[in-house]
Amino acid sequence: MSTTIRQIQDQELLDITYWLDNYAYTANPPFSDKAEWETRLKTRKGPTYYALFEGVEAVAVVGCPTLTQNVRGVILRMGGFASIATHPKARRKGYVRQLMRHAYEQQVNEGRVVSSLYPFRGSFYERLGYVTFPQTRQAIFDPQDLQPIFKMDLPGECELALVGDVYDEYRDYVLAMQPGIHGMANFEESQKEGAQSNRSWVLKAIVDGELVGLMVYSLTGGEIMRFTLRAPRFYYRTSAAKYLMLDWIARHVDQANRVEMWLPAYERPGTWLADLRPELEPVFVAPMGRVLDVKGLNGMPCEPGTFSAQIVDSDCPWNNCIWKFRGDSGTLEVSPAPSADCTLTIQGLSALIYGTNDPGDFCFLGWGDPSLEIQAVLRTMFPQKLPYLHEYY
Repeated sequence: MSTTIRQIQDQELLDITYWLDNYAYTANPPFSDKAEWETRLKTRKGPTYYALFEGVEAVAVVGCPTLTQNVRGVILRMGGFASIATHPKARRKGYVRQLMRHAYEQQVNEGRVVSSLYPFRGSFYERLGYVTFPQTRQAIFDPQDLQPIFKMDLPGECELALVGDVYDEYRDYVLAMQPGIHGMANFEESQKEGAQSNRSWVLKAIVDGELVGLMVYSLTGGEIMRFTLRAPRFYYRTSAAKYLMLDWIARHVDQANRVEMWLPAYERPGTWLADLRPELEPVFVAPMGRVLDVKGLNGMPCEPGTFSAQIVDSDCPWNNCIWKFRGDSGTLEVSPAPSADCTLTIQGLSALIYGTNDPGDFCFLGWGDPSLEIQAVLRTMFPQKLPYLHEYY
């Protein structure tokens, strides 16, 4: 049967994604209430959706949110992928790969240089060019462990509000964080409309009139005095902000007996207090990232060094070229080259750019064949880093 791919929107989008998304991502039957589901979908700003049709029936769909991402200190336009779903009768036919190839081309035409997603299975998306980021962790502890904070002389104060009432302030804060955090992605468009459901509290830490930290949290669970305080965002610019917000959590000791705080991989909560020994467990699934457009990496901060590589990318053919990578000016210069020092798959190049893997790993993972000498150059030019994605989609 012939297949076609095209963008879907408006009522067609709602009808197609309601069945495919609910079948793929919810316990069913029954499906969730359609009116409520459509209301939530309509509040998502920015995504473009593509569907693959067998004849006139849509059997696979992908959503592509639009974001920006800090990659080694430069803010690049990023294409995301979410709500990827295929009808059971159409699985194992390569339809998701066809959809994503179509979306890659559209995203590059829009000037997007990189892409990130949360995989349902990492090995599947690795074959599509992605490499795995360090996983966000949740620090699980009893608020009683924070009681020594009550003896601290803390400056400033905390203010509590519903997320819908302070969303603009929240968004301004995280946008200001982005230039300093490698891998951090933010939606290009405000998601304020979706925040109006007020499903979370936002705690603001304020010192000398300045917003220096914020925590997004909710109290969950059914038993009174045994709630879980779940905080998927815990960000601070200063130590005072960190301890102000921990002090706030400690004040819930007679209301909640468990804290689940989501933290980037670079955080070390076990060092915050002598008796704080949190359990560290993974949150959700580790995100992944890949380079969409090699030449779009021009201008990225880079350490000194030069090498050339034959890039192999089976899903973005515009990247299949011998490229020279030069960092002697302090920023990366990418240009075509007549010969290659090594071969790198797009996974290998993505691992370099995001700093997720040592170049010595590449020959074992099937990502390239850099010699020991070239590996040393790659390590110098692209030191390993801990990317943190931030947005969930």
